[in-house]
Amino acid sequence: MVNLVTERNGSQQYFNHPLLKKDGIEFRLYQNNISEAVKNKNALVILPTALGKTVIAILVCSEFLYNYKSKRVLIMAPTKPLVSQHMISFFSVLKMPEDSIAIVTGKNSPQTRMNIWNRKESRLVFATPEVIKNDLIERRLSLDEFSLLVFDEAHRAVKDYAYTLIAKYYVQQSLHPVILAMTASPGSEKGRIEEVCNNLFIEKIEYRNEDDIDVKKYINTIDTTWKWFTIPQEYKYISSSLRSMLENKLQFLIKRGLLRKKHPQWVFKSDLLKLGEEIQYKINLTQDELRGPLYSALMQQSSALTLLYCVELIESQGSPSLKAFLERIERDGGKAHQSLLNDNRIKEIQALLNSLKIEHPKTKYLVELLDQHHSFQSNSNSNNTILRKSFDQTSTRPKALVFTHYRDTARKVAEILNENGIKASRFVGQAKRDLDIGMQQDEQSTVLQSFRNGEFDVLVATSIAEEGLDIPQVDLVVFYEPIPSEIRYIQRRGRTGRKSSGRVIILAAKNTIDERYLNASNKRMEKMRQILSIISMTLKPVQRADILSDPMTSDEISSFELKRTILGKGVDKMPSSIVDIIKDDTLLPSLGLTNPSTKMRTVDKENDKNKKIGGLPSLESRISTNRFRKAVDSAARRIHTLIAKSGRQGLDIDIIQETYAFKDSVLLDALKKLEKLNTIQWLDDTRVILSENLVKTSGSTIDVCVEKIVQGGALVIVNEKWHARLSHYDYEGPRELLRKGSEFKVIGELYYDEDVFSLRVKQIV
Repeated sequence: MVNLVTERNGSQQYFNHPLLKKDGIEFRLYQNNISEAVKNKNALVILPTALGKTVIAILVCSEFLYNYKSKRVLIMAPTKPLVSQHMISFFSVLKMPEDSIAIVTGKNSPQTRMNIWNRKESRLVFATPEVIKNDLIERRLSLDEFSLLVFDEAHRAVKDYAYTLIAKYYVQQSLHPVILAMTASPGSEKGRIEEVCNNLFIEKIEYRNEDDIDVKKYINTIDTTWKWFTIPQEYKYISSSLRSMLENKLQFLIKRGLLRKKHPQWVFKSDLLKLGEEIQYKINLTQDELRGPLYSALMQQSSALTLLYCVELIESQGSPSLKAFLERIERDGGKAHQSLLNDNRIKEIQALLNSLKIEHPKTKYLVELLDQHHSFQSNSNSNNTILRKSFDQTSTRPKALVFTHYRDTARKVAEILNENGIKASRFVGQAKRDLDIGMQQDEQSTVLQSFRNGEFDVLVATSIAEEGLDIPQVDLVVFYEPIPSEIRYIQRRGRTGRKSSGRVIILAAKNTIDERYLNASNKRMEKMRQILSIISMTLKPVQRADILSDPMTSDEISSFELKRTILGKGVDKMPSSIVDIIKDDTLLPSLGLTNPSTKMRTVDKENDKNKKIGGLPSLESRISTNRFRKAVDSAARRIHTLIAKSGRQGLDIDIIQETYAFKDSVLLDALKKLEKLNTIQWLDDTRVILSENLVKTSGSTIDVCVEKIVQGGALVIVNEKWHARLSHYDYEGPRELLRKGSEFKVIGELYYDEDVFSLRVKQIV
């Protein structure tokens, strides 16, 4: 085993390891301590955002790659952008050449993935978990040859999330399984943390925060301030009316024994969500003629949930957000919504909102805060060259990040800031929310690059900016409202204080739901620390076979460096596999890169010699003329017609080429286009078939109607009579189908998940 030691370069210390570039990673004591502690144990590393979980992963992976040269390492992250981000981080500090690194996501065809799994030279693989799960189930992949698996954002390893099944397969298939799980926070509920540890077979927990002795010296101070506001009388009147209606609904549920809490003030959103699932479950088990009382209870539960949401909007967000929501449910709402809208008290509230011109006091304060922040920092920055270096390299303008829970608020806040001369831009996720179509990855990348370049000063973001994407360094983070989730609190707070001291300001309204969230967040933070100490003492060791290390020789490491130099023509370059996925996902701007032809030296000629026709990266990103695109479109139509005639036998690519004599580039891109549209699938390296001619997925054909969109999935009606829950991990179809009132057919199965009737979708028909 090679120790991770340090060497001095002037006054600076760096990690030293045979597979790490010289002076590549700055030495930090806590990262060294953690990486040493987790070797050869299934470990859960809990480290707040910005303290360098990726560095720990690199250090541990380096040891395994070095000590077990015939084995491989698999690194997983929940999203393609985060997978790409990790790959670039590893490649920038490791000596490994590009042909030893691979990336696997849903954009790769099954045959392409098979080629990667069968290629033993790919020793370091980066992937999204759903792809790994599918390949394990379909037996395209076995994990017995992997010495280490890394699970990033490990707090997701609950219920049926892909991480759970992957860890189970790994422990079954490998003689010496080692797991490194990483997260900013596993949650605060004992049951959830235990579930994560059990699902990932955790033997050891390594937890650090800013107050630990080995961490303190490396941490820039983050000044956290709470700013309290008193909401206007008009807001208080609206809130009082809504709370009165809410209490009536809750009393109805309490008196019938459906809610176990005795007083409405102790009923939380989570209580109502759980009650909704319980009522749905009882409905499924009750005969039609006896369901009347249950439907009434469900109506009251749904109305109570809506009213609680309305209270949160007026107290925490402001009148524009509540007005937008009421207009939305008036247009698209269900029976429970219509019942509420017919109430005279709601009609009075709507009339008041239409005439109300008062903004939430948070908004006025935010404008003043950001104006002062920009003026103060700009003046300080112009007089202090040392401070200037702490800002983003591409711009010396101070940057701020405003988090808000709702898209309506994000839009309104961005508009108000721009109206007051503060350059701001909204940043939201891809999913469609009613009339808000969201932002696709290319839009997100463009916004982040503009922010990085200093084209605007304030990013107003929803939860999309909490994890995953490479958000530029900011020196001020503002929470527009408190959040009860300790995971999200840690992630938001970690967006500042990376390179220099930072500020966090949390805006909260007195005597409102904001106070409830504040108390919940504080309790959960403390609760998490206590639970981790208890759980650590109950973890059980995993049985492993003894294996001997087989370390790389100095000659093998030298050949790594030589190969990298030759392939990169003397310049460290990004692997072509990274280039391809960045092109596909339009991630270049978010990674601070521009045209690959100028920023990266690829080896397309070398790659082209070894390419097989069968889903390998297309030439589309390099050919942009209209003539070429038209040729590809025409070829795709003709190829589709020819393949259709071949029926269930499929068609060999050579026959297509003999029939039409397409140029290789046209043929490749036409096939890629048909595959992307899910029109064709590959039977093997050389044959394709129409997707509709493949044997259908096993399971029953089910009629689905989306009844309601809920957090983490949807409530659906199955075959026009059963109510079921469709969770995000049970659905991989088009997102546009998941909207209220949408109807479609699937092949799937019904099952019970902890007494909740659930639907698992295998294929959209």
